[in-house]
Amino acid sequence: MLARLLRADEPSVYVQTPWEDVTDEALPPPPLREGLGSAHLDVRTREPLAQAYFDQGLRLLHLGWGSEARRSFAEAARRDSELAMAWWGLALTRGAGARFAGPRAEAIRRALALSEGTTDLEQRYVVAASLLADKGPSNGRHAFVRDMECLVDRYPEDGEARLLLAGFLVDGYEADGRPGQGQPYAQALLRELLRTHPDHAGVHHAWVQAMLHSARPEAALESARKLVELAPAASPALLTAGRLLQRVGLGDEARRALEAAVAADDAYLASESLPSRMAPSAETAMRLLSQGCAEAGRYTEAQSWARRLRHRVEGAGSEPQAVLFAALAMVSAHLRFGFWRAAADVPMELPDSATLADRALRDGVRHYTRGLSALESGRLPVVEHACEALDALHPPLSEERRSEGRALCPRDVARVVEVAAQELRGALDARRGDMGRAEATLTRALRLERRLRAAGPMPFSRPAREALARLRLHSDREDRALELSRTLVSERPGCGHARLLSAEVLVAVGAWEEAVAAFTAFLDCWRDADAHLPELRRARLFIAGRGRVLRLVRPSELAVAPEAGSPGPRPLEKVSC
Repeated sequence: MLARLLRADEPSVYVQTPWEDVTDEALPPPPLREGLGSAHLDVRTREPLAQAYFDQGLRLLHLGWGSEARRSFAEAARRDSELAMAWWGLALTRGAGARFAGPRAEAIRRALALSEGTTDLEQRYVVAASLLADKGPSNGRHAFVRDMECLVDRYPEDGEARLLLAGFLVDGYEADGRPGQGQPYAQALLRELLRTHPDHAGVHHAWVQAMLHSARPEAALESARKLVELAPAASPALLTAGRLLQRVGLGDEARRALEAAVAADDAYLASESLPSRMAPSAETAMRLLSQGCAEAGRYTEAQSWARRLRHRVEGAGSEPQAVLFAALAMVSAHLRFGFWRAAADVPMELPDSATLADRALRDGVRHYTRGLSALESGRLPVVEHACEALDALHPPLSEERRSEGRALCPRDVARVVEVAAQELRGALDARRGDMGRAEATLTRALRLERRLRAAGPMPFSRPAREALARLRLHSDREDRALELSRTLVSERPGCGHARLLSAEVLVAVGAWEEAVAAFTAFLDCWRDADAHLPELRRARLFIAGRGRVLRLVRPSELAVAPEAGSPGPRPLEKVSC
């Protein structure tokens, strides 16, 4: 999709994309592949293989696999050096940023020169793309959209043009839930395409991307399932499907899609004898698999995926950014279950080549996890020192310039560190008994968390909404806690931790029958969880009593020692039935 390729809005394990330093002419020739969908656009060429490679590049472009699309377009240009649309594709797949402005301009210059003898349709494609190449994705946005609208109006039967326009306009959602500038327009185009092109893998991929972060992700559920069928060899498409399936709470289906993405990447690497760092999606899929296992109570399996990710990264050369992303997966698995010391002991040694953003992210994780470990043992001065250390990381990062490409941006790291600092300080305030200050601090953490950019590193602190809900539960504000917990369940229906919190809040407000149903839903979510986890025992104990709870923990006992995901212990440690 053009939005992803031209705006670099996805986090990345590795700083460089495959072959980005290789000229178009020197790119290794790819094979023709099955399992990438069936997108097709007639272009003027006498070479059947040039048409085949062009179509493959178009399919990969729609599916967000930019580096491989570029190889296919380059091979189409080799097969027919007069094929203007091959150079059109090379211009679009060069990616965002000033670093590739020269190659983009050269590719579109070739396309413009060759398009003079082609069809009117191809000329319109090339002219529209030239506006992006000349002015960049931001400055050329309006002109590109207008020219593509003219193309769509002149050739209404051309679904590829409408899909490319929609893929460029997909703009996500703001922190308050409002759609981005082009989002409603893109969704309108895609709804029509779903009707007219029901078996087009690129259409389903774009629709899933458009709805993934909306308040209605279930609207793209069938598209996510169709993607798995229509594009089994395209790991970026499988990754996108897995993300949405995970978002709507279908953990088993998400797991199969994400495992298929890893397998597809492994098959791709083996078929071309490429190193693991050339895989487009495997590392991100492994991180999501670890996260999904943690949400489903499978702590051992979550660690297993995190270790597998780390071994893969180390085998690829231990690039600092990749080491950090792998370490964060392991840290998050430990934190999700309240194992603070294990999280603090995850190794994160970085080479001298590490950037300021790399080192700050590592230091932020260390300060935060050590602060949580100290909070558990009651060493409050150590926690205060950790909060101050986190605060000190923020100003230098905020003053740095934004990075280009896929390297960690210092300002994005600053935002993640700031969220962690506020969440830890909120837990410290609660431990000291200052509930009003703790609520204000955690509310600030929640607001900051909502503004984190998708392109930044994954947050390593506990979810601020969960921490705030538990604080309100422990400070006799059960109604407000219930509101937050229900929002959590609606946003993450597959998260057992959110369902457990909701059940505990329902107990606190005296809604016994609803609590039994919530605990039952939690156990269903954790049906394959590690058997030794205490949360399972507590839920079963409550259900066995049919909700007839005679005594809960007294409010004064609630803020004694922190546990996983909260500034105080969970409220169902002592129950009489």
